[in-house]
Amino acid sequence: MKYTTRLATMVCSLWLATAVLPQELTQDEKKELADLQQAWLDGRCAALPANAWLFYRSGDEADCRRADSLLNRFIALQNTDSSSTVFGQWPWSEGREIGDLNVALFRSHDMLRNLWEQQNKMSAATRSRYLLSCRRLLEAAKRRWDTEVFDIGRDFTAYSNIFCLWVQTLMLSGERFDDARLQWMARSQWTRWYNHISFYGIDEFASPGYNHVIFKALFDIHDFCHDRRIEKESKEIMDHVYLLQSAITHPLLKLPVTGISRDYRVFLKEADARSAVLTATPVDYVPPQKALEINQQRTYPFVVTGKAAAAPFLFQSYQLVDAAMGSMTGGACFQQQIHCLTAVGKNEKERAVAFIQGSNTPVNGYTDQIGTSTLCVYNRLPALWHLTQWRGNMAEYRETFGEFGLGLSDKWTVKSSAADHLMLEAYGYELHVFPFAVQEDKLSVCPLTLKHRTTSSPRYHPRPIVFDEWVFPDQPEWFGVHLVLARSGERIEDPGLRYVLQQGIRTFSTRQGHRIRLFVAEKGDTRQLFNIDPALMPLLKIGR
Repeated sequence: MKYTTRLATMVCSLWLATAVLPQELTQDEKKELADLQQAWLDGRCAALPANAWLFYRSGDEADCRRADSLLNRFIALQNTDSSSTVFGQWPWSEGREIGDLNVALFRSHDMLRNLWEQQNKMSAATRSRYLLSCRRLLEAAKRRWDTEVFDIGRDFTAYSNIFCLWVQTLMLSGERFDDARLQWMARSQWTRWYNHISFYGIDEFASPGYNHVIFKALFDIHDFCHDRRIEKESKEIMDHVYLLQSAITHPLLKLPVTGISRDYRVFLKEADARSAVLTATPVDYVPPQKALEINQQRTYPFVVTGKAAAAPFLFQSYQLVDAAMGSMTGGACFQQQIHCLTAVGKNEKERAVAFIQGSNTPVNGYTDQIGTSTLCVYNRLPALWHLTQWRGNMAEYRETFGEFGLGLSDKWTVKSSAADHLMLEAYGYELHVFPFAVQEDKLSVCPLTLKHRTTSSPRYHPRPIVFDEWVFPDQPEWFGVHLVLARSGERIEDPGLRYVLQQGIRTFSTRQGHRIRLFVAEKGDTRQLFNIDPALMPLLKIGR
């Protein structure tokens, strides 16, 4: 397929009329514009469509020419080889290679919604390049699922944020290019995603970042679908996401406290670590009444449970006034997963957080939480990712894990340290850590090693963050930890950890009633026998 300037010229007839009224900048946008103008003068203005959009909206002729320059620089980064598997894609930033097939989808809002309405301010040459670039973006979207295969539990509709962005891109493109077939396709794919979400929940469950990606995309879908049913359904999913993030987020400590499918540990870098679903909500969005109630007046202990995905993950949050513990169970979800998170403190600026896993890794993990205590079990057997997506040499799969441990923010102090019992303290609470391993079918002592980290992972989604990590030995195939959060000085009994292997089922339990049952299926994947039938659970439940 060859895209030519002639085609771009034909498309020019589709751009919005020049009579579109300028949208007045908010005070925050005026400040952002001033910073952007200074960045331009300093020669450090990034070639991003969002920056071009802001320059165009200032209404100043000099800013419009700056916008042209930025937009042309951005378009020049796009792959123009129609025979390439990354045709129509961009690198994430200047100087980086093109490889991620999601980038075009992430750019669709800026390119197809925001900049489309600024075409009357573009030079003729820039407008022509812009329209051609939009066509390439659309083609990249059409090809999104052609070559990349995902974990069997994370593929297609189960790749929640990307499938939603894909529908958003189709919806915007169908409108902008007046393409009836594309509009029909967008509505059909929306129905496919909505059906999945309605029954199985959002697979990237509880993720503060990716829930926000979905939340934003839903507004474009709502505004451009021209279908009352889809408008209603998209608002329904918006409300579900808003209520979920409201429920799992501790109002005093300002971070989500639960097991999380994909998390970038923002709580290590920012005081207010709430999802932008809650902190950057569009002014015209009306949240569900239930969310407003629990955000304004919450009674403790506050309990949240939920589930997501066809092969389900179960998650929960148990919150006190100044502390909380949350968990999820079901195996390996994404490398950025958190199976258990504990937070204590006075406010968002004075808090301590413990999270397992610390560094990003695709290790299988399972939990059972009772109040502020959680039993966690892990193994270094193949995850579904290894068996269905990785496509590497299975004789070497263990090399993909890297180090595994319990991550800590900087406010914890070590009160005592023994091979079988580590005690941490912060803000009037103690976190008791009871590590263990299975050796020769018996539980054994599992000494942890303290290491300092400056990145989320040397291999998987690396981000610059600083934390300490109590690292498990890399040899045991089965290992775990029992975590107990208690008031400082409170007497904590030995958990009475127990392990039994019977008829292929491995049962881990405590004297307090925790129980995790696991078996390895014929394909080599680990499966959990849940203590409660997931079929009996709603997607989200607030309260016991």
